[in-house]
Amino acid sequence: MGRRTDLSSLLSSPEETAPAPRKARDSAPLTVPVGDLTENPDNPRHELRDLDGLAETVRERGVLQALGVVPAAVFLAAYPHHEKAVGKAPYVVLHGHRRLAAARMAGLDEVPVLVRQDATRSDEDALIENVQRDDLTELEQAQAIQGLITAHGYSQRQVAARIGKTQGFVSQRLSLMKLRDDLQEALADGRVSVEDARRIARLPQEEQALPGEQGAATVPSARKEKRGRDYGVIRIDSRGTPEDVVEALRRHLAPAALDRVVELLSR
Repeated sequence: MGRRTDLSSLLSSPEETAPAPRKARDSAPLTVPVGDLTENPDNPRHELRDLDGLAETVRERGVLQALGVVPAAVFLAAYPHHEKAVGKAPYVVLHGHRRLAAARMAGLDEVPVLVRQDATRSDEDALIENVQRDDLTELEQAQAIQGLITAHGYSQRQVAARIGKTQGFVSQRLSLMKLRDDLQEALADGRVSVEDARRIARLPQEEQALPGEQGAATVPSARKEKRGRDYGVIRIDSRGTPEDVVEALRRHLAPAALDRVVELLSR
């Protein structure tokens, strides 16, 4: 009998089960006060979701996986435009933003860190790690991919090779970056689904609007015919893998609805 896969575990955060990142040669184990750490301003994770469970684990067992950090001076030497955002914190977190947020929620005074001395390389590693995380929304993945392209001048094909995804995956995510800022916010807070967002992103920005809004452009008839009468219906192949099911749900459900699915499956 094949191994049974829990769909809720695929949809929820893998924070506690993810393997520890490979230790860099210039890393050194250290315990530092939480107040000495600040987040990387370029971190694409704008929403730290589902922290209650992780915070409870951290409260009981502590932070089991050290955060990856870089001295602020090293970080600012590579990214001087972030001086205001970094402030006076001695260290900038490159890996482990959820663990830091959970530690703060749990009231911890100190956390373990691994100190690295290469901010540029670590920043790229952090972006790649974030793209590959299952708990990021498609918009957050798109922002991370765009960060790789902007910071390192990669093509879509090069990004796909770097993150171990197909070029189609990269292209689909980047299509969301064509949305107006207010529509990206609507996607982030669950007022529009990923499927609708992709459809809207095909339109010129001056014609983009939320479904049902006055003046919203309609989908060209050829696309309507292709979609047929199944708009709003999620088709899932029963022979597909759990990963296929997850991808289908993410394409069609807004983040708020997806979170509700995770909650129901976790019961």
